Amino acid sequence: MSQKKEKITIFTLKFMDIIALKSLLKFKKWIWFAVLACVSLSLVVFAENIHRLQKCKKINIVIEGNNENRLITPHEIYLLIAPNVVDSPEGKPFNRINFKKIEDRVRANRLVKNCQVHRDLSGELAVDIEEYTPIARIVSNNGSNDYVTDKGELIGISPHYTVRALLLSGNYFELTHSLKGEKNKPILDLINTINEDNFWKAQITQLIIEKDGGITLVPEIGNHLIEFGMGIEIEAKFKKLKLLYKEILPSKGWDKYKKISVKYRNQIVCE
Repeated sequence: MSQKKEKITIFTLKFMDIIALKSLLKFKKWIWFAVLACVSLSLVVFAENIHRLQKCKKINIVIEGNNENRLITPHEIYLLIAPNVVDSPEGKPFNRINFKKIEDRVRANRLVKNCQVHRDLSGELAVDIEEYTPIARIVSNNGSNDYVTDKGELIGISPHYTVRALLLSGNYFELTHSLKGEKNKPILDLINTINEDNFWKAQITQLIIEKDGGITLVPEIGNHLIEFGMGIEIEAKFKKLKLLYKEILPSKGWDKYKKISVKYRNQIVCE
């Protein structure tokens, strides 16, 4: 009986030793986890401090757009970002550089559609620019010029490059400083229709717009003008004009008429 008790006691002690050993290993494991977590956190904090205090090495400007040539130059953008030594971000820690302020400065250029400023891993200040793609150009009677965006905004012109775009002129622009809004939608719709059709984009070079919104088209070929009327029923009017251009004018002669009118519904008048 005593031997049996002794075996049970030994077994119990061994079992307790095993439990104690497992507990110790588990405790050590948690200690290692805690140490690794502290080390990782320290490294993150250290890296963040280094990252935050890193100085701007260079300004990297990238300009994108659909124009054949750039309307704005990297040098122009650079002068907006760093107009002087004091305001220049170069050489300053990134935590002292106001990215939003730089974006606002760049967007002050009317030819800039969008600007995003961020830092890259190499320590450079990346400035990503998207410039507008004009759909037309206003040539007003007072001599001022403006490119028109797809939303009807007037953005001035570029001193470096002249975009080949549909010209807009006429008394309509004496008091109009924008082509935004519902009132101007017929004009924008007409401009977009011409630009989206290769035939009319090549043939129509100018729109003369009167104060009441009536439009006259100036073609590339021929000495005639096209009285288009208001910018309504655009598709039907161009359908009549295309029939005239493809079947009648080639046989009659491009200089046969001085005026062609599609102003009225279901009519085409040649004079």
